[in-house]
Amino acid sequence: MFKSLTTIKMIALGLLLCVMSACSPAQDAKFYTQVSQPKLKAGDTVPAPTGTVILTVTGKIGTTNQDKSIVMDRDMIESVGQIEYKVTDPFENKVYTYRGPMMSDLLNLWKVTQDAQTLKISALDDYEVDVPLAEVRKYPVIFALQQEGQYMPTSTRGPAMLVFPYDNFKFDTTVYNNYWAWQIKSIDVE
Repeated sequence: MFKSLTTIKMIALGLLLCVMSACSPAQDAKFYTQVSQPKLKAGDTVPAPTGTVILTVTGKIGTTNQDKSIVMDRDMIESVGQIEYKVTDPFENKVYTYRGPMMSDLLNLWKVTQDAQTLKISALDDYEVDVPLAEVRKYPVIFALQQEGQYMPTSTRGPAMLVFPYDNFKFDTTVYNNYWAWQIKSIDVE
């Protein structure tokens, strides 16, 4: 009797762990679509850009392609692989489809060091925000280059913006709305 009771407890514990792991943010990825497979990925040498540089990355990175930084053009960023998903834009209160690489894939390509804590994001209009690195790794955050299938012009939100999956996870918008940076020109990993 004790043996069968122990077996039942073990099965119940196993089922509980399965249910809990299925509910974690890292497991819930069915809402986005992989649009293109990566051609440039973690471990690859980051080449020099051939087009107009739209992003400069500095700080706690383990690789460079220009002095002590990584400079990237749009084609390089897109070659990391792209996803897209629909999300309600918190500033326009409209649902849009955004497309670009996942920030976690870019962080891996840049070989962000283990002791890094923050992404200091700077925009063309001199807006700056510190985004906790843990939050960018925890969720499928897009480094969006496109909105509704069109590249975002610098006169609005381009060349890139961070997009958080608001419709698929619970976020404190009083905090996370600040992280929706657009017109991104540089990231300093701190």
